Amino acid sequence: KMANTITGKISYIGPIQEIPSKNGGNPFVKREVVIDSTRFDPYTGERDKFENFPMFEFSGDRCAELNNFQINDIVTVSFEIQGRKWIDAQGKTKYINSIRGYKIEARQQRSSQPASQQQVVYQQPQQNYVPPMPPNTPIQDELPF
Repeated sequence: KMANTITGKISYIGPIQEIPSKNGGNPFVKREVVIDSTRFDPYTGERDKFENFPMFEFSGDRCAELNNFQINDIVTVSFEIQGRKWIDAQGKTKYINSIRGYKIEARQQRSSQPASQQQVVYQQPQQNYVPPMPPNTPIQDELPF
């Protein structure tokens, strides 16, 4: 099976949530993380008008992995999509999806600057520079052949 991955900036890390077990066993624990993976133009840096903030659920022992991260860290999340069928009180079938994160990795080192002071600088590829000729420079019309 091939891993689904997405990279973005962490915008929210939730607290650990405990969901009691129906049979009185150990509670199910989960923790949510949201990343901003909105696309942007690599030349202008402008964000796409369609924002993208997917939420991932980490469960069990994986909840503790999120302690290693903080808001604004750039990460790659490996995930799988799970779906459940549910029949409501009126007998109507509903489907519920969840996005289960199973690995989270840092993509770059944290900056010591606050996020508000960080700037992304885009450089144009340098082209062969030909200095302009000063005005009134005589042009050599004589060709050597």
